[in-house]
Amino acid sequence: MQTAIRTTNGRPGTTYYQRGRIHRHQPGNRQQKEKKAAAGRNRNDFLTGRILPVTPDYYMESRAGEKINLTTRENFDFLYRSALRYSGLVGLRLPFRPTGKSPRMNIIKLYRAMDTILPEHVNLEEENGRLYFYLYRFHEWPEYKLFWIPLEFTERLPEKLRRIALEFIRQLARHHGIPKSTDTSYYEMAHDYLEDYRLYDEEATAGEIRRKAALARLYEKGKAHRILKRMDNPKGFLADLEGEIRKYHTKKNYERALLELLTEGTAYISHGSPSIMQYSYDWAYEEAPDFRPVGLETQIMVTWSVKDAMNDEMESYFNSDYQESYAITPVTTFHLTPDTEKPFSMDDFPERFSQWLARFTKLITNNF
Repeated sequence: MQTAIRTTNGRPGTTYYQRGRIHRHQPGNRQQKEKKAAAGRNRNDFLTGRILPVTPDYYMESRAGEKINLTTRENFDFLYRSALRYSGLVGLRLPFRPTGKSPRMNIIKLYRAMDTILPEHVNLEEENGRLYFYLYRFHEWPEYKLFWIPLEFTERLPEKLRRIALEFIRQLARHHGIPKSTDTSYYEMAHDYLEDYRLYDEEATAGEIRRKAALARLYEKGKAHRILKRMDNPKGFLADLEGEIRKYHTKKNYERALLELLTEGTAYISHGSPSIMQYSYDWAYEEAPDFRPVGLETQIMVTWSVKDAMNDEMESYFNSDYQESYAITPVTTFHLTPDTEKPFSMDDFPERFSQWLARFTKLITNNF
């Protein structure tokens, strides 16, 4: 588990008609009962802008290029019935009365009422021209951490244990949709830098240039490339992973610790286990942001090594993105309708998964 340093770069909203640039401070792991400053975090500027005497409608563009008005009476009616239903369900009084003014103004005031009374964060989401209230809460998640799972450590394991470890990581990646580092643009930039190192450092020695180029070839055509490519092979390394884990015995402490973590980790690749990527939600989505947020799919990756120059270069690019944007961390969402039958609830899967993943990556990084 690695630390990626990030500084918050806040920007206030700008216009009525674009999804607004927002303060990039994620609510994160604070107590959920703490009230929110809604204007700093809303996804739609029509909720955060100054209310004009005659309020303009809010439009979105369809895939066909047509403009669709979202602030209609029909959408307000749907939202209002959803809010009444949910506030009654959880035993809260909705401090809102509709007026005869524009639907947009009613939607704004209704949103603010919901955001005030509910302990969850509230967004408005659009699906097929319909507006929904989305409730969401952040899970406890390590701040500014990169869970990069290296494969290079398996080269120092006995052959049978090596195949067990590789098969476990392959199944973990497939179950959770965890990508390979070599599939990212960060890898492409790092590879080009190492391959043409002489162009970037005029004072580099011939030996440094050769070592950088050799590392680039290792990832592009060598052992690192071959093992990472095997992660995509449905055939895998073993036919019966859990059976092989149970049968394997060793007297070496670190190998026993690895087997214990693999045994514990089989719960996260079982048929009934969720995928961590199911908890990915961009609570501050923008259609055309200056800098895209750092997603879970780049915070959790399978890579060859976390101790070489390729890793160092990729991590530096990640750090740059963290400084300009924000990180997507696990969130549970819940959308409301006039027929909602149960209150918002969330499990602790991301918390348990991150704790196990932290122990797993720490062991294989520091002890093999």
